[in-house]
Amino acid sequence: MEKIAIIGLSCLFPDANNPDQFWQNLTEQKDSTSSITVEEMGLDPTIFYEPVKGKPEKFYFLKGGFIRNFKFDASEYNLPSEFVESLDNTFKWSLYAAKQAIQNSGYWGNKQVLSKCGVILGTLSLPTKLSNQLIAPIYRQTIEPAIAELLQNQDFHLAAIPTTTKAATQNAMISGLPAALIAKAFSLSATHFCIDAACSSSFYAIKLASHYLQSGKADVMLAGAISSSDPLFLRMLFSGIQAYPENGISAPLDQASRGLITSEGIGMVMLKRYSDAVRDRDKILATVCGNGLSNDGKGKHLVSPNTKGQILAFERAYQEARLNPKAIDYMECHATGTLLGDTTELTSIESFFGQHQAKPLVGSAKANVGHLLVAAGMVSLTKAIYSLNQGVIPPTININNPIKSENKVIPSNNIVRTPTPWPQTNPTKHIALSAFGFGGTNSHLILEK
Repeated sequence: MEKIAIIGLSCLFPDANNPDQFWQNLTEQKDSTSSITVEEMGLDPTIFYEPVKGKPEKFYFLKGGFIRNFKFDASEYNLPSEFVESLDNTFKWSLYAAKQAIQNSGYWGNKQVLSKCGVILGTLSLPTKLSNQLIAPIYRQTIEPAIAELLQNQDFHLAAIPTTTKAATQNAMISGLPAALIAKAFSLSATHFCIDAACSSSFYAIKLASHYLQSGKADVMLAGAISSSDPLFLRMLFSGIQAYPENGISAPLDQASRGLITSEGIGMVMLKRYSDAVRDRDKILATVCGNGLSNDGKGKHLVSPNTKGQILAFERAYQEARLNPKAIDYMECHATGTLLGDTTELTSIESFFGQHQAKPLVGSAKANVGHLLVAAGMVSLTKAIYSLNQGVIPPTININNPIKSENKVIPSNNIVRTPTPWPQTNPTKHIALSAFGFGGTNSHLILEK
């Protein structure tokens, strides 16, 4: 299979409106998570906050990673400004990131190239603020008579949700329309769709985009993922499955960490066949040489990671890349901060890399920005591309007592905790990235430079 060149990159992450800002935050070891505000939730968070986990209809954790101080200009897109303004952040952020990636690739304004460009975007099919606004009247019509009957008060009425923006009906189409809107705004090809592979969606999108390129069905592809769900819904969901840390500590790869921090944002890349990128003298940021996917099938539980499935993704990636795992200099782990997830991942790394006598350096950027869910892989990918090009690995922050692999295949000092120059072990730099999602959607991406 022909390798795939990454020729454009964009992001909108907590505290970072573009990749340069994100890289600066990483090198400054900045923690970009903070407590949720009234503005983000749309109401006072303390109404539903209860620090003791397990309380119904309550959440027990306030921290998250949020997009703040970002100004969106609806007039920049080939769409009616009034219509664009009526859309949720899912759509606005998608348009912003797509434009940024196209500009970064050098093909902005090149109609001939863009007409053969497709879009694959990872999205969560969860409610957003404006989709909730559209559905709320239906809830009221259904529930209000039942409550009135129970209270024996026919004058009972539920309060309406306060609104500041009239939501366009298109906000209900959160699972497919963002990609179509991108294609329309920038006159791209008819190849556009959204996928949901849970927290592996970023690398699944890149895998599918690579297929379109390798099969000749497209000449360039935009691929990425976005996390922009309703904050209240998301907080209730992750409190319900008790994924937040009950001790308040979320520190990926640290023994004290007991949960993750949910965050929002988007990242996208522009992809091209490697031979075409070389021929056209494109700026090649990095090259995808392997991308292994797997699914656990029937596992212990929806949220329980599976070593067997993770290792299968590893195996497929290195088979595709025709690469010995010993060539990997650094591995950006999925490492969300949950004790079960992080220890399972380290066990998987130990089992697979150990049999190849490989001991890569490891780390996780989720310590800086939290877990962007379906877009988590784009955080890892952005960090990886800059690390490859800058020749330095930023530290994983907030680690005081690092977790250890059982047989010390990956010793504690292999967790990068200080700025580290790129190991000069091979003429070509190689970096591996893992993403694992609910239901056992596993992915492992290999980049080279």
